[in-house]
Amino acid sequence: MLIGLSALSFSYRCGLVGRDTPRFVSQPLGIEDIVALASRAGLHGVEFPLDLLPDLEPARLAALRRLFARSELVPVVDTGVIDVAGLERALPAAAALGARVVRALVSPVLEGARGAFAHDWEAYLDTVIARLRMVAPLAERHGLVIAVENHQDATVDDLLRIVAALDSPHVGVTFDPTNALIVADDPFAALERLGPHIRNIHLSDYVVYPSREGWRLARCALGEGDLNIRRLFDLARACAPRAPFHIELVSHSARHLRLFTDAWWQGYPPRDVRDLLPVLRELAAPSRSRDEDWRTPWERGAAEDQICFYEDQQFASSITYLRALGVLPRR
Repeated sequence: MLIGLSALSFSYRCGLVGRDTPRFVSQPLGIEDIVALASRAGLHGVEFPLDLLPDLEPARLAALRRLFARSELVPVVDTGVIDVAGLERALPAAAALGARVVRALVSPVLEGARGAFAHDWEAYLDTVIARLRMVAPLAERHGLVIAVENHQDATVDDLLRIVAALDSPHVGVTFDPTNALIVADDPFAALERLGPHIRNIHLSDYVVYPSREGWRLARCALGEGDLNIRRLFDLARACAPRAPFHIELVSHSARHLRLFTDAWWQGYPPRDVRDLLPVLRELAAPSRSRDEDWRTPWERGAAEDQICFYEDQQFASSITYLRALGVLPRR
């Protein structure tokens, strides 16, 4: 089992959270720092956005490729919402770095609230499919897979529709189990259905807090939350055995899944309530109350050193947990 590190686990320290605000971190980490963290932890890869690089000059990409090779790390490149011009820029850069997978997003939607974004979600998916058709030949030329993520917007059915429409070995899926819950998909059933198409898996955990509108999911270290990670690993071995995992302890803002509101459901087709029961059981199982403080240090307005410590501690605890599970070597 291959496990890497997503730079988004350090989204504050990398300067991706708080950018253009007075709370911007004073000394942002660079990609070299993320490589060092992954290497010291005995990980196998690094997933990161090209935005962490000051430019995409060939000399810079070649030097970074050599750094990945020396560190015995496989890169995965993150891109944003599927866009032809953006992918035409990102795909050659990813290939120059030695990547084989490029993760891409369907939309900018968060918290599953896609009804407010697209009046006709199915028509929007048609435009996404059309864009992918335009760049799939470029991905093929560079030996890359564009792995579309269920990024708090796309359901299993959406992703299956995309990969079936493209019918290409160069278009697959990045699977995030936490994000599956945020569109009311059972993460374990989703993994089984998407298995043959999964080329990358995000590894996170979450703590569930009830609200009047549904539930909030707050980030935490692996093994300290409500996701059954052992079950996730077992299913991944069976359904997507060649897909690497990347630790992604990403969001400093708790994700609010407003399942109890009519507005949230406007972006989705009708569903049998029996299909939702695994999701509702998963979310309702924890016994926390609405009065508990679900906020991260960022949301509480904590100082820079406290937020940095929060990210460092969660990463260190996650590595310790993975070693205890036996999926990383002990040191």
